[in-house]
Formats: sequence, structure tokens, C-alpha cells
Amino acid sequence: MDKAAFESHDGEVANFLPGDLEPGHVGTPRNSDRMNDAFTALKLAAGTDLVAVAMEADIISAEQGEQIKAAWASHLQS
Repeated sequence: MDKAAFESHDGEVANFLPGDLEPGHVGTPRNSDRMNDAFTALKLAAGTDLVAVAMEADIISAEQGEQIKAAWASHLQS
């Protein structure tokens, strides 16, 4: 690579094999990634609040609440 996409000048030439590359994005997070992270955090907070209200109303036990939160977090990761 002799020039980065965001640079207007040439840099140092680096030689590497395709197997040395890792898929994904490195550097400043993309706006779409940041928005996805924000929506995931919002969904997780809503689930946590819902569990807290159900526990305060004695609808579910603390153990059930933890299981629900874990299941919800797992669902959001997929």
C-alpha cells in the first residue's frame, strides 16, 4: 500500500501477503457501527429497566430477572 484512502500524499510502501490481513475495519469507528452500538445499548437498557420493574412488582424473582437479562443480551449479540 503506498497511499491511504484519506491521505493526499504517498506514504511508505508496505509489502504483505493476503493471508496476513484480517477482515474488518481498523481505526476510527464508522458512523453506522456507532449507530448500531447506540441502538444496542438502548435496547439493552430497555430490557434491563423492564426486568427491574417486574422484580419490584414481585412478578419475577431476582434469579429469573438475571436469566431474562442474560437471554436478552445474548439475543442482541446475534
